[in-house]
Amino acid sequence: MISDMERKLAKQVIELHDGKSFALLQEMSAPSLREESDGTITEHSYISSCESIQHELGELSEVEFIDCLRRAGSQLTLWKAKYSASEDEVFWAVGFDAATHKVKDVLVNW
Repeated sequence: MISDMERKLAKQVIELHDGKSFALLQEMSAPSLREESDGTITEHSYISSCESIQHELGELSEVEFIDCLRRAGSQLTLWKAKYSASEDEVFWAVGFDAATHKVKDVLVNW
């Protein structure tokens, strides 16, 4: 199970994929290590991803917790979401650093 704070943070990360909240997402995120910089999202890629989500799926209408995978030093929370223009469920994974609760990973698949 996850704490109320972790639940709130993960939902906020998903909701902030609106194309307007890159700076806030950066504040919530753990800094990337130099060797991991290839996976660091840029503002351009963030906006592009958000536009794709909104174009194909519409507006976020529902977010539901699935499970949490515990890892050494972090946890990966798993979510399903519904959007206004699609009947498909969308998978989200939001990973947090266990000590700081900063976002380490975000994955979306639709």
